[in-house]
Formats: sequence, structure tokens, C-alpha cells
Amino acid sequence: MFVERSPLLWLALACYCLFITYVSLMPGQEEGELTDLKQYKIPHLDKLLHIAAYWLYALLALLATAKVSQKRWLISSLLLLLILHGVALEYLQITLTLNREASLPDIIANTAGVLLGYFTMLVYHICQAKGSH
Repeated sequence: MFVERSPLLWLALACYCLFITYVSLMPGQEEGELTDLKQYKIPHLDKLLHIAAYWLYALLALLATAKVSQKRWLISSLLLLLILHGVALEYLQITLTLNREASLPDIIANTAGVLLGYFTMLVYHICQAKGSH
């Protein structure tokens, strides 16, 4: 089984998946708390954090499956699963949480993060291939 090839990466991916799920479904924060992003007065900080979180999510997933995901359809399926996870979490925010709401801009930011992670790995592989010549 391919999990045996990189168990630490799979463990990191599983933990990160749980972390993303937990953070997405925790109740909304009160004003002035550390996780109240409005207090930092950084424009679009929420969206930047969504992009960064899903960028890392995609990188972990692509690294964990690197030995088995040589086929384009498998990579596409993996990235689609990550995007669907983000969409599902947005939906669950309005059905399971207090003081949270789903947001199309959050879904777009999550998707942008996944695509950015894919392009990061693509550039890495291109640079790696050029360096081995």
C-alpha cells in the first residue's frame, strides 16, 4: 500500500485535515479575542489566511501522494477533493456552528490556495528537473 512509502507525510496530512476541519467549525470569536481578525486591521486578512491554509493543505496532499500521483487524473481528483472539503466546511459552518456563516469569497480563497499549492509543486518539479541535467 502506498501509505507505507511516506507515513510521516500521511500523518501530517491527516492531522492537518483534522486541524482545518476543527478551525473551520469552531464557534465564532468574540470581539477582542486573539482569533478576532478584525482587530488587526489588515485588509483581507481572513482571505489571506484561507489561501495560506489551503496552499499548505495542497502541498501536504501532493507531497504525501507524490509516489502514486503521477497520473494527471489522479492529481486532478486529489485537488478536487481538497476543494470539495473546503466547500463542505463552508456549508457545515451555517448548519453546525454558532456565529459563523458560509461565504463564497472564502470558497474562492480556499480554491485559490489549492491551485497555488499545485502551481508551487509544478514549479518545484520543473526546477528540480532542470537542476538534474
